[in-house]
Amino acid sequence: MPSDYLPAIAAFAAFALLHSVGAQEPFKHALTRVAGEFFVVHFWRATYCALSIAAIYGGIAGLLWAALPDGNEWLIAYPDWLWNLITLVHLLSIGLLYVAFLQSDYLEFLGIRQAWHGLLGLAGRSRPPLALFGSDRLVTDGIFGWVRHPMLAAGLLFVLTSGPSLNNLVYLGLYTTYMLAGAWYEERRLVRIFGDAYLRYREQVGAFFPRRSRLREG
Repeated sequence: MPSDYLPAIAAFAAFALLHSVGAQEPFKHALTRVAGEFFVVHFWRATYCALSIAAIYGGIAGLLWAALPDGNEWLIAYPDWLWNLITLVHLLSIGLLYVAFLQSDYLEFLGIRQAWHGLLGLAGRSRPPLALFGSDRLVTDGIFGWVRHPMLAAGLLFVLTSGPSLNNLVYLGLYTTYMLAGAWYEERRLVRIFGDAYLRYREQVGAFFPRRSRLREG
């Protein structure tokens, strides 16, 4: 029943709000006034990632795939050759996500590097200054030279190539909605931070899929 999915949809909406708002500079500035600059610079990123992971795996997964097992049944049966092809693309999506994760400096992406610097500071040991994550440099090479949002694109490809169950289709709709909205907010933030440099980058590189001109160059 459609109403059975309302808890999962509400949980996903809460996650999307946290994930989008929590990464924005206005929120970080407001949090700084409450928790202090030291916490925001050194410990907010790790807290933000931990809350996001808990929301996905502890909330949405439990309310969707675990709570609605009937929705995990496949709606159609793929022929073996097609399922083998889809499996290859599925594995490719994991590889793309891994490459983007590494290029983003996964220790910094997860907030581990920032937290370690904060612990060193609390222990009275010297450490180099840190900028807020995502605001100190514009990455345009590697996988980011092909698509501007490789993690979101890899996530979409991963969900698209999952089994054709009702639960997966519902999640695909939720993820796609969030991907488009989250990318829109992220684009505004990056234009605000990097200005013309990001606008030039946006003209050359597609958001989620490589542009034909880039494919020809490759």
